[in-house]
Amino acid sequence: MSSSSKRFIPISEDLVLEAVKIAERDGVPLRDFIERVLGEVVRVMKYRSNVLDVLVNADAVEDVRRVSGVLLPTNFVYRLLERVDDGTFEELVAEVRRIASWYGLLAKVKRGPSVYEFKRVLNLWLPDMNVDIVDLGGRFKVVASSPNQPSRATLIAKHIVEELAKSMELRVGSLEVSKGLISVVIEGGLVG
Repeated sequence: MSSSSKRFIPISEDLVLEAVKIAERDGVPLRDFIERVLGEVVRVMKYRSNVLDVLVNADAVEDVRRVSGVLLPTNFVYRLLERVDDGTFEELVAEVRRIASWYGLLAKVKRGPSVYEFKRVLNLWLPDMNVDIVDLGGRFKVVASSPNQPSRATLIAKHIVEELAKSMELRVGSLEVSKGLISVVIEGGLVG
């Protein structure tokens, strides 16, 4: 099929109207907008088959950027956390709690309080930890672990988990923390 060939595909009117609004907002003709979006989706799907996951992750990462999230080398952050005085560390914890609370509320409103969303949020906020979720039949056990994480980083991670769960309106049944390991049972609010 040559690039000049055209094919008509029925698309819901509601979706077309939303696309028209976005294209107009961006000052792009609708046809160009649709081709650009579809082209990017096809390009991404060559490497990752689940485009919906990619799009939701991109939106979630953009939300982290909005709260002034930055990427720093993990080992540097670990050393920095261990060197700051207690007062500065407490200021950092308070700021992280505030931002995590806001982010959790945003994630809940935009994408809902599902198991997948909670895991996605934890993976974004705890990039140095492996996050696993186990279905316990109506409850979920969330385990975040990192073998090299120092105590202060784990303490910050604990506060992140608590604030994200609370702001996503999830009930924390139990919470266990040790260096490099957080285990929390969510009693309700999550759906598979």
